[in-house]
Amino acid sequence: MISSSASPQAFLTYLEASGRISVEAAGRARAAERKTGQAVDIIIRELGILAELAIATELASYLQVGSVAKLSPAQNNEFVERIGLDFALDKAIVPCLADNGDLLLTVANPFDADTIRAVGYFFELPVRVEITPRSTIDDFIREIRQASEPVGLVEGVDAVADVDLERLQDIARDAPVVKFVTRIIQKAVDEKATDIHIEPEANSMGVRFRRDGMLTHVENVSQALHAGVVSRLKILARLNIAERRLPQDGRLRLSVRGQEIDFRLSVVPSIHGETVVLRILDRETVRLELRTLGYDAVSAEKIRNITAKPNGMVLVTGPTGSGKTTTLYSILAELNRPEVKIFTVEDPVEYRMKGVTQLQIDPAIGLTFASALRSVLRQDPDIILVGEIRDRETAEIAVQAALTGHLVLSTLHTNSAIGAFSRLRDMGIEPFLIDATMRGVIGQRLLRKCCDECREWADQTGCFVCAGTGFKGRQATFEVLQMSERVRQAVVQGAGQEEVEAIARQEGMTFMRDHAFQLAAEGTTTLAEAVRVVELEDR
Repeated sequence: MISSSASPQAFLTYLEASGRISVEAAGRARAAERKTGQAVDIIIRELGILAELAIATELASYLQVGSVAKLSPAQNNEFVERIGLDFALDKAIVPCLADNGDLLLTVANPFDADTIRAVGYFFELPVRVEITPRSTIDDFIREIRQASEPVGLVEGVDAVADVDLERLQDIARDAPVVKFVTRIIQKAVDEKATDIHIEPEANSMGVRFRRDGMLTHVENVSQALHAGVVSRLKILARLNIAERRLPQDGRLRLSVRGQEIDFRLSVVPSIHGETVVLRILDRETVRLELRTLGYDAVSAEKIRNITAKPNGMVLVTGPTGSGKTTTLYSILAELNRPEVKIFTVEDPVEYRMKGVTQLQIDPAIGLTFASALRSVLRQDPDIILVGEIRDRETAEIAVQAALTGHLVLSTLHTNSAIGAFSRLRDMGIEPFLIDATMRGVIGQRLLRKCCDECREWADQTGCFVCAGTGFKGRQATFEVLQMSERVRQAVVQGAGQEEVEAIARQEGMTFMRDHAFQLAAEGTTTLAEAVRVVELEDR
Protein backbone atom coordinates (compact mmCIF):
# COMPACT_ATOMS: atom_id res chain seq x y z
CA MET A 1 0.00 0.00 0.00
CA ILE A 2 0.94 3.64 -0.43
CA SER A 3 2.56 5.32 2.58
CA SER A 4 0.16 7.47 4.61
CA SER A 5 2.64 10.37 4.44
CA ALA A 6 2.42 10.48 0.64
CA SER A 7 0.18 13.24 -0.72
CA PRO A 8 -0.27 15.39 -3.83
CA GLN A 9 1.30 18.40 -2.07
CA ALA A 10 4.29 16.31 -0.92
CA PHE A 11 4.68 14.98 -4.48
CA LEU A 12 4.82 18.54 -5.83
CA THR A 13 7.46 19.38 -3.24
CA TYR A 14 9.42 16.32 -4.38
CA LEU A 15 9.25 17.45 -8.02
CA GLU A 16 10.33 20.95 -7.08
CA ALA A 17 13.23 19.76 -4.89
CA SER A 18 14.50 17.38 -7.59
CA GLY A 19 14.49 20.16 -10.17
CA ARG A 20 11.92 18.46 -12.40
CA ILE A 21 9.60 21.47 -12.20
CA SER A 22 10.16 25.12 -11.34
CA VAL A 23 9.09 26.83 -8.12
CA GLU A 24 6.55 28.85 -10.11
CA ALA A 25 5.07 25.71 -11.74
CA ALA A 26 4.83 23.95 -8.38
CA GLY A 27 3.00 26.97 -6.95
CA ARG A 28 0.51 26.98 -9.82
CA ALA A 29 -0.15 23.26 -9.40
CA ARG A 30 -0.60 23.55 -5.61
CA ALA A 31 -3.11 26.38 -6.03
CA ALA A 32 -5.05 24.43 -8.68
CA GLU A 33 -5.07 21.27 -6.54
CA ARG A 34 -6.42 23.12 -3.50
CA LYS A 35 -9.04 25.00 -5.52
CA THR A 36 -10.35 22.21 -7.79
CA GLY A 37 -9.61 18.99 -5.89
CA GLN A 38 -8.65 17.38 -9.19
CA ALA A 39 -6.15 14.52 -9.28
CA VAL A 40 -2.59 15.82 -9.28
CA ASP A 41 -1.66 13.97 -12.49
CA ILE A 42 -4.52 15.73 -14.33
CA ILE A 43 -3.51 19.14 -12.96
CA ILE A 44 0.16 18.79 -13.90
CA ARG A 45 -0.76 17.52 -17.36
CA GLU A 46 -3.44 20.10 -18.13
CA LEU A 47 -1.26 22.99 -16.95
CA GLY A 48 1.37 21.79 -19.39
CA ILE A 49 3.99 21.40 -16.64
CA LEU A 50 5.01 17.81 -17.47
CA ALA A 51 3.97 15.31 -20.12
CA GLU A 52 1.80 12.41 -19.03
CA LEU A 53 4.56 9.80 -19.32
CA ALA A 54 6.91 11.95 -17.26
CA ILE A 55 4.25 12.35 -14.55
CA ALA A 56 3.77 8.58 -14.29
CA THR A 57 7.54 8.04 -14.16
CA GLU A 58 7.97 10.57 -11.36
CA LEU A 59 5.02 9.17 -9.39
CA ALA A 60 6.51 5.67 -9.52
CA SER A 61 9.89 7.02 -8.45
CA TYR A 62 8.42 9.13 -5.61
CA LEU A 63 6.34 6.27 -4.20
CA GLN A 64 8.94 3.60 -4.98
CA VAL A 65 6.40 1.35 -6.68
CA GLY A 66 6.30 -0.38 -10.04
CA SER A 67 5.02 1.02 -13.31
CA VAL A 68 3.53 -0.42 -16.49
CA ALA A 69 3.46 0.91 -20.05
CA LYS A 70 0.49 -0.96 -21.54
CA LEU A 71 -2.48 -2.95 -20.28
CA SER A 72 -3.73 -5.92 -22.26
CA PRO A 73 -7.52 -6.42 -22.36
CA ALA A 74 -6.93 -10.16 -22.61
CA GLN A 75 -5.66 -10.34 -19.03
CA ASN A 76 -8.08 -10.69 -16.06
CA ASN A 77 -10.94 -8.79 -17.64
CA GLU A 78 -13.36 -10.31 -15.15
CA PHE A 79 -11.83 -8.23 -12.32
CA VAL A 80 -12.46 -4.99 -14.21
CA GLU A 81 -15.96 -6.02 -15.22
CA ARG A 82 -16.81 -6.91 -11.61
CA ILE A 83 -16.16 -3.34 -10.44
CA GLY A 84 -17.74 -1.95 -13.64
CA LEU A 85 -16.10 -0.32 -16.66
CA ASP A 86 -17.58 3.09 -15.88
CA PHE A 87 -16.22 3.00 -12.32
CA ALA A 88 -12.79 1.82 -13.52
CA LEU A 89 -12.68 4.61 -16.13
CA ASP A 90 -13.90 7.32 -13.73
CA LYS A 91 -11.46 6.35 -10.97
CA ALA A 92 -8.62 5.43 -13.39
CA ILE A 93 -8.07 2.08 -11.67
CA VAL A 94 -7.65 -1.42 -13.15
CA PRO A 95 -7.62 -4.45 -10.80
CA CYS A 96 -6.15 -7.81 -11.74
CA LEU A 97 -4.78 -10.90 -10.01
CA ALA A 98 -1.00 -10.81 -9.53
CA ASP A 99 1.16 -13.93 -9.94
CA ASN A 100 1.51 -14.27 -6.16
CA GLY A 101 -2.24 -14.14 -5.60
CA ASP A 102 -2.34 -10.49 -4.45
CA LEU A 103 -4.67 -7.91 -5.95
CA LEU A 104 -2.62 -5.73 -8.32
CA LEU A 105 -4.17 -2.29 -8.75
CA THR A 106 -2.90 -0.29 -11.73
CA VAL A 107 -3.76 3.35 -11.03
CA ALA A 108 -3.15 6.82 -12.46
CA ASN A 109 -3.86 8.57 -9.14
CA PRO A 110 -2.17 6.68 -6.28
CA PHE A 111 -3.33 9.34 -3.79
CA ASP A 112 -6.99 8.25 -4.09
CA ALA A 113 -6.70 6.16 -0.95
CA ASP A 114 -10.49 5.73 -0.50
CA THR A 115 -10.91 4.08 -3.92
CA ILE A 116 -7.85 1.87 -3.49
CA ARG A 117 -9.06 0.77 -0.04
CA ALA A 118 -12.63 0.17 -1.28
CA VAL A 119 -11.52 -2.02 -4.21
CA GLY A 120 -9.25 -3.99 -1.85
CA TYR A 121 -12.17 -4.62 0.51
CA PHE A 122 -14.38 -5.61 -2.44
CA PHE A 123 -12.05 -8.40 -3.56
CA GLU A 124 -10.82 -9.25 -0.02
CA LEU A 125 -7.23 -9.65 -1.18
CA PRO A 126 -3.91 -8.04 -0.17
CA VAL A 127 -3.31 -4.99 -2.35
CA ARG A 128 -0.26 -3.98 -4.36
CA VAL A 129 -0.22 -0.74 -6.41
CA GLU A 130 1.56 0.16 -9.64
CA ILE A 131 1.41 3.35 -11.75
CA THR A 132 0.40 3.92 -15.36
CA PRO A 133 -0.55 7.05 -17.35
CA ARG A 134 -4.26 7.89 -17.22
CA SER A 135 -4.56 7.63 -21.02
CA THR A 136 -3.32 4.02 -20.81
CA ILE A 137 -6.32 3.14 -18.64
CA ASP A 138 -8.62 5.08 -20.98
CA ASP A 139 -7.29 3.08 -23.94
CA PHE A 140 -7.62 -0.19 -22.00
CA ILE A 141 -11.30 0.40 -21.13
CA ARG A 142 -12.08 1.56 -24.67
CA GLU A 143 -10.54 -1.61 -26.16
CA ILE A 144 -12.69 -3.78 -23.90
CA ARG A 145 -15.81 -1.88 -24.95
CA GLN A 146 -14.97 -1.96 -28.66
CA ALA A 147 -14.43 -5.72 -28.48
CA SER A 148 -18.05 -6.13 -27.38
CA GLU A 149 -19.60 -3.51 -29.73
CA PRO A 150 -21.21 -4.48 -33.05
CA VAL A 151 -19.38 -3.12 -36.08
CA GLY A 152 -21.18 -0.37 -38.00
CA LEU A 153 -22.60 1.94 -35.34
CA VAL A 154 -20.76 3.93 -32.66
CA GLU A 155 -22.78 6.07 -30.28
CA GLY A 156 -25.40 6.91 -32.88
CA VAL A 157 -23.02 7.91 -35.67
CA ASP A 158 -24.14 6.19 -38.91
CA ALA A 159 -21.63 4.75 -41.34
CA VAL A 160 -21.31 7.22 -44.19
CA ALA A 161 -20.49 6.34 -47.78
CA ASP A 162 -22.02 9.04 -49.95
CA VAL A 163 -23.54 11.81 -47.85
CA ASP A 164 -24.47 15.40 -48.46
CA LEU A 165 -22.78 18.51 -47.08
CA GLU A 166 -25.27 19.06 -44.25
CA ARG A 167 -24.90 15.50 -43.01
CA LEU A 168 -21.10 15.79 -43.02
CA GLN A 169 -21.29 18.99 -40.98
CA ASP A 170 -23.68 17.37 -38.50
CA ILE A 171 -21.43 14.34 -38.08
CA ALA A 172 -18.35 16.52 -37.60
CA ARG A 173 -20.10 18.28 -34.70
CA ASP A 174 -21.17 15.04 -32.96
CA ALA A 175 -19.68 14.59 -29.50
CA PRO A 176 -18.02 11.21 -30.26
CA VAL A 177 -16.20 12.71 -33.25
CA VAL A 178 -15.08 15.84 -31.39
CA LYS A 179 -13.91 13.77 -28.40
CA PHE A 180 -12.05 11.32 -30.63
CA VAL A 181 -10.18 14.05 -32.54
CA THR A 182 -9.31 15.88 -29.31
CA ARG A 183 -8.15 12.70 -27.58
CA ILE A 184 -5.96 11.51 -30.46
CA ILE A 185 -4.30 14.91 -30.86
CA GLN A 186 -3.65 15.24 -27.12
CA LYS A 187 -2.24 11.70 -26.98
CA ALA A 188 0.07 12.38 -29.94
CA VAL A 189 1.38 15.61 -28.40
CA ASP A 190 1.88 13.94 -24.99
CA GLU A 191 3.85 11.11 -26.61
CA LYS A 192 6.04 13.50 -28.65
CA ALA A 193 4.78 12.12 -31.97
CA THR A 194 5.62 14.06 -35.12
CA ASP A 195 2.77 12.74 -37.30
CA ILE A 196 -0.72 11.30 -36.86
CA HIS A 197 -1.87 8.87 -39.57
CA ILE A 198 -5.62 8.20 -39.82
CA GLU A 199 -6.17 5.37 -42.29
CA PRO A 200 -9.54 3.93 -43.40
CA GLU A 201 -9.74 0.18 -43.91
CA ALA A 202 -12.53 -2.09 -45.13
CA ASN A 203 -14.26 -2.44 -41.74
CA SER A 204 -12.34 -0.14 -39.40
CA MET A 205 -10.23 2.99 -39.15
CA GLY A 206 -6.61 2.67 -38.03
CA VAL A 207 -4.59 5.28 -36.16
CA ARG A 208 -0.79 5.30 -36.19
CA PHE A 209 1.75 7.75 -34.75
CA ARG A 210 5.24 8.44 -36.04
CA ARG A 211 7.53 8.64 -33.02
CA ASP A 212 11.29 8.98 -33.29
CA GLY A 213 10.96 8.42 -37.01
CA MET A 214 9.09 5.09 -36.73
CA LEU A 215 5.39 4.43 -37.33
CA THR A 216 3.62 2.58 -34.51
CA HIS A 217 0.05 1.32 -34.36
CA VAL A 218 -2.08 3.10 -31.75
CA GLU A 219 -5.60 1.78 -32.15
CA ASN A 220 -8.41 0.70 -34.46
CA VAL A 221 -11.92 2.12 -34.19
CA SER A 222 -15.16 1.62 -36.06
CA GLN A 223 -15.22 2.75 -39.69
CA ALA A 224 -18.41 4.61 -38.76
CA LEU A 225 -16.31 7.41 -37.22
CA HIS A 226 -14.22 7.98 -40.34
CA ALA A 227 -16.36 10.48 -42.29
CA GLY A 228 -16.94 12.59 -39.18
CA VAL A 229 -13.28 12.64 -38.16
CA VAL A 230 -12.12 13.69 -41.64
CA SER A 231 -14.80 16.38 -41.82
CA ARG A 232 -13.91 17.67 -38.35
CA LEU A 233 -10.25 18.05 -39.33
CA LYS A 234 -11.19 19.71 -42.63
CA ILE A 235 -13.38 22.23 -40.82
CA LEU A 236 -10.56 23.06 -38.39
CA ALA A 237 -8.17 23.53 -41.34
CA ARG A 238 -10.75 25.52 -43.36
CA LEU A 239 -10.81 23.01 -46.21
CA ASN A 240 -13.72 22.03 -48.45
CA ILE A 241 -15.53 19.22 -46.61
CA ALA A 242 -17.69 18.38 -49.64
CA GLU A 243 -14.64 17.64 -51.83
CA ARG A 244 -13.65 14.01 -51.35
CA ARG A 245 -12.25 13.20 -54.79
CA LEU A 246 -9.13 15.40 -54.79
CA PRO A 247 -6.21 15.73 -52.36
CA GLN A 248 -6.28 18.79 -50.07
CA ASP A 249 -3.67 20.42 -47.85
CA GLY A 250 -4.24 22.84 -45.00
CA ARG A 251 -2.97 24.21 -41.71
CA LEU A 252 -4.56 24.62 -38.30
CA ARG A 253 -3.60 25.84 -34.85
CA LEU A 254 -5.00 24.23 -31.69
CA SER A 255 -4.52 24.72 -27.97
CA VAL A 256 -3.24 21.47 -26.44
CA ARG A 257 -2.66 21.38 -22.67
CA GLY A 258 -2.65 25.19 -22.68
CA GLN A 259 -0.02 25.42 -25.43
CA GLU A 260 -0.67 26.73 -28.95
CA ILE A 261 0.52 24.13 -31.48
CA ASP A 262 0.53 24.32 -35.29
CA PHE A 263 -0.49 21.36 -37.45
CA ARG A 264 -0.19 20.67 -41.16
CA LEU A 265 -3.02 18.58 -42.63
CA SER A 266 -2.86 16.39 -45.75
CA VAL A 267 -5.98 14.59 -47.01
CA VAL A 268 -5.74 12.12 -49.91
CA PRO A 269 -8.54 9.90 -51.33
CA SER A 270 -8.06 6.11 -51.21
CA ILE A 271 -10.21 3.10 -52.10
CA HIS A 272 -11.66 2.91 -48.56
CA GLY A 273 -12.08 6.67 -48.10
CA GLU A 274 -9.85 9.64 -47.41
CA THR A 275 -6.59 8.99 -45.61
CA VAL A 276 -5.26 11.74 -43.35
CA VAL A 277 -1.82 12.72 -42.13
CA LEU A 278 -1.52 15.42 -39.50
CA ARG A 279 2.02 16.77 -39.06
CA ILE A 280 2.61 18.21 -35.56
CA LEU A 281 4.73 21.34 -35.68
CA ASP A 282 5.42 21.59 -31.94
CA ARG A 283 8.57 23.69 -32.04
CA GLU A 284 8.32 25.17 -28.55
CA THR A 285 10.08 22.20 -26.97
CA VAL A 286 13.02 22.20 -29.42
CA ARG A 287 16.27 23.83 -28.28
CA LEU A 288 18.00 25.35 -31.27
CA GLU A 289 21.57 24.49 -30.34
CA LEU A 290 24.04 22.36 -32.28
CA ARG A 291 25.21 20.60 -29.10
CA THR A 292 21.62 19.71 -28.20
CA LEU A 293 21.15 18.12 -31.63
CA GLY A 294 24.16 15.86 -31.03
CA TYR A 295 27.01 17.83 -32.64
CA ASP A 296 30.23 17.54 -30.65
CA ALA A 297 32.43 20.55 -29.89
CA VAL A 298 34.85 19.88 -32.78
CA SER A 299 32.09 19.53 -35.39
CA ALA A 300 30.21 22.57 -34.04
CA GLU A 301 33.39 24.63 -34.37
CA LYS A 302 33.84 23.43 -37.96
CA ILE A 303 30.32 24.62 -38.76
CA ARG A 304 31.04 28.00 -37.14
CA ASN A 305 34.14 28.35 -39.32
CA ILE A 306 32.12 27.51 -42.43
CA THR A 307 29.42 30.08 -41.64
CA ALA A 308 31.77 32.81 -40.35
CA LYS A 309 32.35 34.38 -43.78
CA PRO A 310 29.88 37.05 -44.95
CA ASN A 311 29.15 35.39 -48.30
CA GLY A 312 28.94 32.01 -49.97
CA MET A 313 26.68 28.97 -49.68
CA VAL A 314 26.27 26.36 -46.92
CA LEU A 315 24.09 23.31 -47.56
CA VAL A 316 22.58 20.70 -45.24
CA THR A 317 21.76 17.45 -47.05
CA GLY A 318 19.69 14.41 -46.18
CA PRO A 319 16.30 12.79 -46.79
CA THR A 320 12.95 14.17 -45.66
CA GLY A 321 12.61 14.14 -41.87
CA SER A 322 16.34 14.10 -41.14
CA GLY A 323 16.32 17.35 -39.14
CA LYS A 324 17.89 19.57 -41.82
CA THR A 325 15.73 22.62 -41.03
CA THR A 326 16.36 22.29 -37.29
CA THR A 327 20.12 22.25 -37.92
CA LEU A 328 19.86 25.30 -40.19
CA TYR A 329 17.89 27.21 -37.55
CA SER A 330 20.42 26.23 -34.89
CA ILE A 331 23.09 27.79 -37.11
CA LEU A 332 20.85 30.80 -37.69
CA ALA A 333 20.35 31.24 -33.94
CA GLU A 334 24.12 31.78 -33.56
CA LEU A 335 24.28 34.17 -36.53
CA ASN A 336 21.26 36.21 -35.45
CA ARG A 337 22.55 39.60 -34.24
CA PRO A 338 21.05 43.11 -34.29
CA GLU A 339 23.53 44.28 -36.95
CA VAL A 340 22.62 41.45 -39.35
CA LYS A 341 19.56 41.38 -41.64
CA ILE A 342 18.26 37.82 -42.01
CA PHE A 343 15.51 36.60 -44.37
CA THR A 344 14.05 33.10 -44.63
CA VAL A 345 12.02 31.70 -47.54
CA GLU A 346 10.30 28.46 -46.53
CA ASP A 347 7.47 26.01 -47.20
CA PRO A 348 6.17 26.17 -44.53
CA VAL A 349 7.81 28.37 -41.89
CA GLU A 350 8.60 25.78 -39.22
CA TYR A 351 10.19 27.95 -36.50
CA ARG A 352 9.48 31.48 -35.37
CA MET A 353 12.65 33.44 -34.59
CA LYS A 354 12.77 36.94 -33.19
CA GLY A 355 14.77 39.39 -35.30
CA VAL A 356 14.38 37.33 -38.49
CA THR A 357 12.03 38.21 -41.37
CA GLN A 358 10.29 35.02 -42.46
CA LEU A 359 8.38 34.46 -45.71
CA GLN A 360 6.23 31.47 -46.57
CA ILE A 361 5.88 30.54 -50.24
CA ASP A 362 2.48 29.94 -51.85
CA PRO A 363 2.71 28.33 -55.31
CA ALA A 364 -1.07 28.72 -55.77
CA ILE A 365 -0.58 32.48 -56.21
CA GLY A 366 2.76 32.22 -57.99
CA LEU A 367 4.92 32.84 -54.91
CA THR A 368 7.55 30.14 -55.51
CA PHE A 369 11.00 29.74 -53.97
CA ALA A 370 12.53 31.38 -57.04
CA SER A 371 10.17 34.38 -57.21
CA ALA A 372 10.31 34.94 -53.45
CA LEU A 373 14.11 34.75 -53.50
CA ARG A 374 14.29 37.42 -56.22
CA SER A 375 12.16 39.76 -54.11
CA VAL A 376 14.15 39.06 -50.94
CA LEU A 377 17.39 40.03 -52.69
CA ARG A 378 15.96 43.53 -53.15
CA GLN A 379 15.46 43.83 -49.36
CA ASP A 380 19.20 44.24 -48.67
CA PRO A 381 19.67 41.03 -46.62
CA ASP A 382 22.96 39.81 -45.18
CA ILE A 383 21.90 36.18 -44.67
CA ILE A 384 19.22 34.24 -46.57
CA LEU A 385 17.83 30.88 -45.53
CA VAL A 386 16.16 29.05 -48.45
CA GLY A 387 14.03 26.20 -47.16
CA GLU A 388 14.96 23.89 -50.02
CA ILE A 389 16.68 24.05 -53.39
CA ARG A 390 14.25 22.06 -55.52
CA ASP A 391 14.93 23.12 -59.10
CA ARG A 392 17.40 24.76 -61.45
CA GLU A 393 15.86 28.23 -61.21
CA THR A 394 16.07 28.34 -57.40
CA ALA A 395 19.61 26.92 -57.51
CA GLU A 396 20.76 29.58 -59.97
CA ILE A 397 19.30 32.45 -57.94
CA ALA A 398 20.80 31.06 -54.71
CA VAL A 399 24.22 30.80 -56.36
CA GLN A 400 23.96 34.36 -57.70
CA ALA A 401 22.99 35.58 -54.22
CA ALA A 402 26.05 33.85 -52.78
CA LEU A 403 28.25 35.42 -55.47
CA THR A 404 26.96 38.92 -54.79
CA GLY A 405 27.89 39.13 -51.11
CA HIS A 406 25.18 37.19 -49.29
CA LEU A 407 25.51 34.15 -47.03
CA VAL A 408 22.98 31.59 -48.30
CA LEU A 409 21.89 28.64 -46.14
CA SER A 410 19.75 25.92 -47.68
CA THR A 411 18.90 22.20 -47.84
CA LEU A 412 19.31 19.67 -50.61
CA HIS A 413 17.99 16.11 -50.93
CA THR A 414 21.10 13.95 -51.39
CA ASN A 415 22.41 10.85 -49.64
CA SER A 416 25.67 12.43 -48.53
CA ALA A 417 27.46 15.76 -48.18
CA ILE A 418 29.69 15.08 -51.20
CA GLY A 419 26.63 14.08 -53.24
CA ALA A 420 25.59 17.76 -53.19
CA PHE A 421 28.14 18.59 -55.91
CA SER A 422 26.75 16.14 -58.48
CA ARG A 423 23.18 17.15 -57.55
CA LEU A 424 23.95 20.82 -58.26
CA ARG A 425 25.68 19.87 -61.53
CA ASP A 426 22.58 17.88 -62.51
CA MET A 427 20.54 21.06 -61.89
CA GLY A 428 22.71 22.89 -64.41
CA ILE A 429 25.07 24.74 -62.06
CA GLU A 430 28.54 25.04 -63.59
CA PRO A 431 31.39 23.51 -61.53
CA PHE A 432 33.30 26.82 -61.45
CA LEU A 433 30.26 28.46 -59.80
CA ILE A 434 30.10 25.69 -57.18
CA ASP A 435 33.81 26.28 -56.52
CA ALA A 436 33.29 30.04 -56.20
CA THR A 437 30.33 29.90 -53.80
CA MET A 438 30.42 26.72 -51.72
CA ARG A 439 31.75 27.12 -48.14
CA GLY A 440 30.79 23.71 -46.82
CA VAL A 441 28.22 20.91 -46.78
CA ILE A 442 26.71 19.09 -43.80
CA GLY A 443 25.24 15.62 -44.34
CA GLN A 444 22.78 14.49 -41.68
CA ARG A 445 20.42 11.71 -40.54
CA LEU A 446 18.56 11.13 -37.29
CA LEU A 447 19.27 8.05 -35.16
CA ARG A 448 17.03 6.80 -32.37
CA LYS A 449 18.78 6.94 -29.00
CA CYS A 450 18.69 4.07 -26.53
CA CYS A 451 16.24 4.68 -23.69
CA ASP A 452 18.17 5.71 -20.57
CA GLU A 453 15.47 4.27 -18.34
CA CYS A 454 15.58 0.67 -19.56
CA ARG A 455 18.79 0.16 -21.55
CA GLU A 456 20.15 -2.15 -18.81
CA TRP A 457 16.96 -4.22 -18.52
CA ALA A 458 16.78 -7.68 -20.06
CA ASP A 459 13.08 -7.14 -20.83
CA GLN A 460 12.25 -3.65 -22.07
CA THR A 461 8.57 -4.27 -22.82
CA GLY A 462 7.44 -2.89 -19.46
CA CYS A 463 9.14 0.48 -19.84
CA PHE A 464 6.55 3.19 -20.33
CA VAL A 465 9.14 5.93 -20.84
CA CYS A 466 9.89 4.46 -24.28
CA ALA A 467 6.64 2.45 -24.62
CA GLY A 468 8.67 -0.76 -24.73
CA THR A 469 10.62 0.15 -27.89
CA GLY A 470 14.01 0.46 -26.20
CA PHE A 471 14.50 3.88 -27.81
CA LYS A 472 13.65 7.38 -26.60
CA GLY A 473 14.45 10.52 -28.59
CA ARG A 474 16.74 11.03 -31.56
CA GLN A 475 20.03 12.71 -32.27
CA ALA A 476 21.92 13.66 -35.41
CA THR A 477 24.55 11.50 -37.02
CA PHE A 478 26.47 13.66 -39.46
CA GLU A 479 29.43 14.49 -41.64
CA VAL A 480 30.86 17.98 -42.15
CA LEU A 481 32.75 18.81 -45.34
CA GLN A 482 34.85 21.98 -45.33
CA MET A 483 35.86 23.19 -48.76
CA SER A 484 39.65 22.86 -49.07
CA GLU A 485 41.77 23.77 -52.09
CA ARG A 486 42.11 20.12 -53.16
CA VAL A 487 38.35 19.56 -52.90
CA ARG A 488 37.69 22.73 -54.94
CA GLN A 489 40.06 21.62 -57.67
CA ALA A 490 38.42 18.20 -57.83
CA VAL A 491 34.94 19.79 -58.11
CA VAL A 492 36.07 22.16 -60.91
CA GLN A 493 37.58 19.24 -62.80
CA GLY A 494 34.28 17.33 -62.53
CA ALA A 495 35.68 14.56 -60.33
CA GLY A 496 33.32 11.78 -59.29
CA GLN A 497 31.98 11.27 -55.78
CA GLU A 498 34.46 8.51 -54.90
CA GLU A 499 37.43 10.69 -55.86
CA VAL A 500 36.20 13.65 -53.80
CA GLU A 501 35.45 11.31 -50.90
CA ALA A 502 39.03 9.94 -51.00
CA ILE A 503 40.44 13.48 -50.83
CA ALA A 504 38.15 14.42 -47.95
CA ARG A 505 39.12 11.28 -46.02
CA GLN A 506 42.82 12.09 -46.49
CA GLU A 507 42.14 15.53 -45.04
CA GLY A 508 40.58 14.07 -41.91
CA MET A 509 36.85 14.21 -42.63
CA THR A 510 34.77 11.79 -40.52
CA PHE A 511 32.03 10.27 -42.64
CA MET A 512 28.48 9.76 -41.46
CA ARG A 513 28.61 5.97 -41.45
CA ASP A 514 31.74 6.06 -39.27
CA HIS A 515 30.10 8.53 -36.89
CA ALA A 516 26.96 6.37 -36.67
CA PHE A 517 28.98 3.27 -35.78
CA GLN A 518 30.91 5.30 -33.22
CA LEU A 519 27.60 6.24 -31.55
CA ALA A 520 26.64 2.54 -31.54
CA ALA A 521 29.98 1.59 -29.96
CA GLU A 522 29.43 4.21 -27.24
CA GLY A 523 25.97 2.81 -26.47
CA THR A 524 24.12 5.96 -27.58
CA THR A 525 22.26 3.85 -30.14
CA THR A 526 22.36 0.24 -31.34
CA LEU A 527 24.30 -1.28 -34.21
CA ALA A 528 21.04 -2.33 -35.87
CA GLU A 529 19.77 1.25 -35.73
CA ALA A 530 23.02 2.60 -37.21
CA VAL A 531 22.79 0.09 -40.08
CA ARG A 532 19.10 0.87 -40.66
CA VAL A 533 19.60 4.62 -40.91
CA VAL A 534 23.01 5.03 -42.52
CA GLU A 535 24.84 1.96 -43.78
CA LEU A 536 22.09 0.52 -45.96
CA GLU A 537 21.60 3.87 -47.69
CA ASP A 538 25.29 4.64 -48.19
CA ARG A 539 26.42 1.28 -49.58
